[in-house]
Amino acid sequence: MFIDEIPINSKITIAFNYVTKSTNIETTIKKVSTNTKVNRCIIANVARVDSKIVNINNFRGNITVRYARPGAARCEVWKQVKVVYDRPNKEYILLTPRASEKQERRQAIRIPMGMGATVQIEGDARRHNCTLYDISKTGMGIRMEALDYKAIGRVFSVNFTDQGELAAFRINGRCVREVEDESKVKIYGCTIKPSPELLAYLRKKQVKYGNTVKASGRTKDD
Repeated sequence: MFIDEIPINSKITIAFNYVTKSTNIETTIKKVSTNTKVNRCIIANVARVDSKIVNINNFRGNITVRYARPGAARCEVWKQVKVVYDRPNKEYILLTPRASEKQERRQAIRIPMGMGATVQIEGDARRHNCTLYDISKTGMGIRMEALDYKAIGRVFSVNFTDQGELAAFRINGRCVREVEDESKVKIYGCTIKPSPELLAYLRKKQVKYGNTVKASGRTKDD
């Protein structure tokens, strides 16, 4: 999970670890920013002590961010986080290009797709245009215009064609999260149970993705 995938209004903990002591600040997510793939950031509400805003720019040390998703067994943890107190807007900006430790430990590598698709959603007779944002053997992300109802818990049936691989699939997945991307656009995350044919396709895409990452000199978490 990348830091800009934390849902708005979620509670987070910003931890500053010094050589001899540590300080924790509790706050909530105000909005997210996905303007660049390299620098992913979230905007958080300011924290106050004795009615005074905590100027986070005065803190030093290693900075981490923790977020506990409802029902999750453990927290998502981001390290190497940069934090800035935006004084005019009275908000904190937290930036990191890396995925959380929890995502880094995943065995199912998330493959970026950016492929046009259509989706039908349980209880909705309409067919929606969308983008298959990314996919792994356990889940997929769908980027589309925000729905006018809560999608979590509903089954998404996604149809897409990969012309380069001469492959077409219909994937059923249950929505488990909604992430605001930008105005009127959301990313819907779904869990899936892939067919043998889809698994073979994903293995081929994973090899190509891995070779692209190596050739670019980046790590998979960049």
